[in-house]
Amino acid sequence: MKNGSSIQNNGGGDRFVASLLAVVALIVASLIPPSVHVAKADDGASAASVTPTAYASNYGQLVNAINGSQSAVIAITGSIAFTRQITLDQGKKIILVSDASACGTACELTYASAYALVNNFSLFNVIGDSSLTFGGGTEDTNKLSFSNHSNGRLVQVGSASDKGTVTINGGTYNKNGGDSNTTGDGNIAYVFANGNLTINDGDFQNNYASAASGITTIGVTRSGGAVVRSSGSVTINGGTFYQNHTGQNGEDNVTFHGGGAIWSDGTLIVNGGLFSLNKSYARHFEYKKSLKNPTGGGAIWAAGRLVVNGGRFQNNWQMDNNELYATGGGAIYFGDGMKNEDYNGSMVINGGTFDSNRSMRDGGAIFMAWYCNAVFQQGTFVNNWSNRLGGAVYTEEESTSYVTNAAAYENHAGHFGGGLWLCPSGKGVTSEHGGMALFANEANVKYDRTETGAEIRQDTIDNKYYGYSGSQDRGVTGAGDDFSIMYPSKSGQTNYFQLSVEWFTGDTITWHDDGQPTSKANGYLYTADALSVNAMSRPDGGVGYTSDTTLDPGGSNDFGYGLKVTASMPAQQNAINQAFITFTKNTARLSGGAFGSNGVVDFVKVYDVNWSKVSSVGTSKNLAGSKWVLAANAGSGPHNLDFGNVANCSADDSGSLTPSEGVWCFVPTDTTDSYYAAFKGKYVTIVSDNGILDKNNANGQFRVNGLRVGTYLMKEYQAPDWYEQSGKTYTFTIIADTQATISVYEDDGKDTGAVNGNAIANKPYGAVSWGKVDSTDGMTVLSGSEWKLQSVSDGNAQDITGTDGKAITITDCIEADKCSASQDNPYQDVDSTKDSFKLTYLPLGTYRLVETKAPDGYDLPDGATVYYTFTIAENDDRMNAKLYKADDVTEVTENKVPNDRTKGSVIWYKTDSTKDGYGDDARLKGSEWSLTQTKDWKGSDIATDKRTAIAVTDCISDDDTKCPTDPQNPTDRDGKAGEFQLKDLDWGTYELVETKAPAGFRKSETTYTFVIDKDHTGTAEIQIKNDADPVTGNIITNTPITVSSLPFTGTGSQTPRMFLPYVLGTVGAGLAVGLGLHVARRRMARQG
Repeated sequence: MKNGSSIQNNGGGDRFVASLLAVVALIVASLIPPSVHVAKADDGASAASVTPTAYASNYGQLVNAINGSQSAVIAITGSIAFTRQITLDQGKKIILVSDASACGTACELTYASAYALVNNFSLFNVIGDSSLTFGGGTEDTNKLSFSNHSNGRLVQVGSASDKGTVTINGGTYNKNGGDSNTTGDGNIAYVFANGNLTINDGDFQNNYASAASGITTIGVTRSGGAVVRSSGSVTINGGTFYQNHTGQNGEDNVTFHGGGAIWSDGTLIVNGGLFSLNKSYARHFEYKKSLKNPTGGGAIWAAGRLVVNGGRFQNNWQMDNNELYATGGGAIYFGDGMKNEDYNGSMVINGGTFDSNRSMRDGGAIFMAWYCNAVFQQGTFVNNWSNRLGGAVYTEEESTSYVTNAAAYENHAGHFGGGLWLCPSGKGVTSEHGGMALFANEANVKYDRTETGAEIRQDTIDNKYYGYSGSQDRGVTGAGDDFSIMYPSKSGQTNYFQLSVEWFTGDTITWHDDGQPTSKANGYLYTADALSVNAMSRPDGGVGYTSDTTLDPGGSNDFGYGLKVTASMPAQQNAINQAFITFTKNTARLSGGAFGSNGVVDFVKVYDVNWSKVSSVGTSKNLAGSKWVLAANAGSGPHNLDFGNVANCSADDSGSLTPSEGVWCFVPTDTTDSYYAAFKGKYVTIVSDNGILDKNNANGQFRVNGLRVGTYLMKEYQAPDWYEQSGKTYTFTIIADTQATISVYEDDGKDTGAVNGNAIANKPYGAVSWGKVDSTDGMTVLSGSEWKLQSVSDGNAQDITGTDGKAITITDCIEADKCSASQDNPYQDVDSTKDSFKLTYLPLGTYRLVETKAPDGYDLPDGATVYYTFTIAENDDRMNAKLYKADDVTEVTENKVPNDRTKGSVIWYKTDSTKDGYGDDARLKGSEWSLTQTKDWKGSDIATDKRTAIAVTDCISDDDTKCPTDPQNPTDRDGKAGEFQLKDLDWGTYELVETKAPAGFRKSETTYTFVIDKDHTGTAEIQIKNDADPVTGNIITNTPITVSSLPFTGTGSQTPRMFLPYVLGTVGAGLAVGLGLHVARRRMARQG
């Protein structure tokens, strides 16, 4: 009550403060830029623009903007210094963008100086199913930066039980992290189990992950990942990850793993981006003490689920060489030897380029640990190097790998297996002649060197510890240019290799013995025995293998095998051209120039399916841009579907499934999404034209690799631009060594109607745009028109109707979120610009556009004679159809449809001021007038010298139609005396002045005015100029002319009483004159 009283007693002061705040608000508003356009990151391709709903130049403004809205686009206009964490909860959706003019080079998200090291918090915490997006995807909106922080973190995503989503569309995130860091791994993002992070672009450079021991403020020990640490879901679509690195752990933190840029034990999907010069310094301590603790991964350390569909990994390093085991992966380390298969999960290499990555131990590009599964089915490995095993890839014991349709050529090893090498416990299986095409590789001690080719005569060279100098002098010649398998030297070990003489291409080759490892040789140690070979000339000293056989080094065979392939040049070229995955110019210092394994490797033959998108009108034209759902049954699809960790397809709030491109998911049998009804209980993924899974680079042509024998379904998910989406489901069956044929699939499970040449046709559709303009200037746009569309066939036009059987009304849509159309509902304006129309999804044909409601103030033309035609034809102009007038010849300029203004009229009456009423007895005939237009139809003054005065005379006739007309000027069209009507007046402001009064009446000196416009096209109201009140009933009166010697008769204010003095005066004067004359006569009489 006291405050309330204070407010009441200070009304004047409050009014002053309110006025002051209003002035300040106006000043601030004048400083705010009108809008910042932001690209929406989606379907990658196209970019929608959004306008900021709020602006923030400091921390307080940012907090208020976030707290003040459930959904906001906030433009950052200055560096924001945080004093505490901002939490997004309860489904908030916030987009942060940079303001181009305010930010310049960058707008920093940073810490207030007193808080950076004291509170060591993440700037943002995103939970409660909320989402936060950094950047708008354009150069101007991607200038946010989080850089140069030795402690702290940009964002933590989700929690162990709470969802959160973060998207990074761009920005700079450089030079974060230090040994003093207490916040923990992931300087940019820490993703909890229910968190979801997507990185579409951005610079992530020179970030550092400390390897110090102890619990961090995030609640976990450090494991690695200078940019991101995640137990949730992370998708990398782009960005540059450059020179990020880990620290080197001590024995007090033996569980530190590595991952110079990213550490993940959740789901990590890499679709794109550049990973370059990232380094892991994670150190493995004493294999027997720390067992199989994993260390490595110059760019990525991962477990759980890793899918690499694309991206480039180049010049990344795994630096530790302290122990012989559990260390490696110049680019990627996968799996944790201390955990089981449920934790480790699976890795899928489905694309990407691995170039010049280095490992100071095993796996120049990729190392896979114990108890893991992997599929190597697509990608390129070139110029990678390892200091021991697997120049490109090494997989450990108790792991299973599938390698599909691979070619390995021109790879090198210092001792065994220039192309492929199997350890004493390694096992190689070949399925359906799917063996790796090995040729032109070399095993030679001259490759027992550094990554630069320098001899290793001392353990440390250029500050890098290679170790075991002099190993190039052991083993004399090495063995197995293309392949080598070692003798199982450990007790209870077995190994084997199924040798195939037919490649996946169908070409036949021959194997030859090429050196022979001794029974003491294991190929993974640097000692003389481990690298020893039996005396055998290379490569001609042994038997040629011309049929499939199994090599079994154990038992009675007291040696290993070294082999070389003889293949024709056409066969080699076929392998290069048809391979799904290639290994070339990779080098291992000891064994396995391209690929080395101590586990099980199954070389399998898989197949592809090919189809194309064409127009139903002229099938020779391939159509770009379609997307497809591809579905596989259990036991088909790629091999990784058998690993058991394929997740259910995610769904949005409406229950619609949202599978991702390049990642397979399972369609639940209880899904309510009707689109996926045919796919219940199947695995599905999205295939985009020239996308992740499409290996045919030509527009409109598809090739999906890596599919096993089986039956598949597919359905168009998104049609090419300007084509109708096919509602059909298609099927194909892959049979060994047979090209798959696509057919139409019916709901009853039967397939009917093979698709000719696997060319799936789409019906084209078109679009038409138009606007409404004033016919006089052809520029002024008009609002409020409505239309109907008619289809024309053989000259007959029929209304296009809705479900109610009535013609569909097309109205002007001005709310962007409601301006959408579809194939099922194409008759909706999709142009949210006021006064503009656009219809899309129109099938080929001829149409008639008929106006059913004109803009206010304009004439509605007769739809039977005034209409506009257009044709949607299969050509490049069908999305911008031209409008023609009803004669089908005259083109409508720029599709701007004109409307004539509805002309106005004015009526007024001349009335005797002494009479009351509208009757004929009050009308005065014979007045004349001058009509002048003073303002044009837009309200602009007409210059005085440009004005024209038009004379208007009173028409008196028993027949209005007999009143004279003038085609140039308005004339009185009312035959009654004293009543005027002017018709067909253009819009504008007019002045009306009487130039001649009716006979016996005074001329009015008043100037009258009236307006004709879109709101006044009926009878205009007349006003006295400079007076707001209208003239009642448009009745203009005249005053009679009076004579002073005669009494006034009539009604009104001049009554006879007014003239009584004059009458008496006249009578008096007469009497006086008479009396005078009488006196004179009498005088004259007396005089005689």
